Amino acid sequence: MGFQIQVSNEINDLKWNEFVASVPSGHHVQTSLWGQVKAILDWRAERILITEQDGRIVAGAQILMRPFAHLFTVAYITKGPVLAREDSACAEIIIQTAIQIGRENHAQMLAIQPPNNGTAMISLLSECGFESSSLELAPVASIVIDLAPNENQLLSQMKRQTRQNIHRSEREGIAVREGNASDLNIFYSLHIATSQRQKFVPYSLKYFRHLWDVFEPHGYISLFIAEYNHVPISALLTIPFGNTVIAKILGWSGEFSQLRPNDAIFWHAIKWSKLHGYRYFDFEGIDVDGAKAILAGNSLPESIQHSPDFLKLGFGGQVVLYPPAYDMVYNPVFQWIYKKTSPKVGGQSLPSQVLERLRKL
Repeated sequence: MGFQIQVSNEINDLKWNEFVASVPSGHHVQTSLWGQVKAILDWRAERILITEQDGRIVAGAQILMRPFAHLFTVAYITKGPVLAREDSACAEIIIQTAIQIGRENHAQMLAIQPPNNGTAMISLLSECGFESSSLELAPVASIVIDLAPNENQLLSQMKRQTRQNIHRSEREGIAVREGNASDLNIFYSLHIATSQRQKFVPYSLKYFRHLWDVFEPHGYISLFIAEYNHVPISALLTIPFGNTVIAKILGWSGEFSQLRPNDAIFWHAIKWSKLHGYRYFDFEGIDVDGAKAILAGNSLPESIQHSPDFLKLGFGGQVVLYPPAYDMVYNPVFQWIYKKTSPKVGGQSLPSQVLERLRKL
């Protein structure tokens, strides 16, 4: 065959991380660093590696597993398998190995969401017994800005209102600075304020500190703080990885909206990304229905016009759809539940609900 297959649970796999960062389909959630971050939430990582005879990695995937209430285990792969080049044979080997790892670890469910360029894997997942899932392991719709144009060209690609908002924030005295570990308390207070307004469960401060400690030594995390009269108003946590900077989490106090601090902080992050040699800026997530409407040339749904997505759309960029998740339920009982009850519980099977809950703890 010319290559070898191995399974690794090495905590800090530098060789794997370098491979993931070097390929077009690479994503930070596939690194062993992300496995270390998720370990604080009781997830355990294993990696399937395909190497050539000289030891060079050509493909692989990181699978995360976690038990639930001592009853069963759930497992998932996000943005994988990762391939150096399109190779359906390698992808199938990784998927089949992942299925076997799930069985060996008594998993009741395995979910896989292919990488951004992994549309071709969808038919392969179906052939391997996976079914379309209601899970969203990672956003399946986003806006990506190509940073190749100069700053004036990037401004010209924006909606006029967004440009005006940026200029207004500058005139009114909004200042954006880079943050560091000492600013995580500021970021977290703004994250909590946002979670209360938007009614979602926030991660803990301990989680964000761990994320910073693991990613910062490698340059894979950055923080921006927007201030008015030296008072923090909003904070943006980003993940620079490979050739892309991902806007991970925006926290905002909800104050001084007329000064447009969020327009200012995104624009600063975009300029920072270009200055530091990144090719793309990914807003990581917009409403799927809204994205499909835009790509189809239809009018934007009313709900999107009054959501954070509307601000993101103002920056121009390309609306993209990424491959969705697929899942496999091992246990016949859970498979029956999947078939019989999914339509009655919002389209999610019981294992899907468990996985969704565990991922957000």
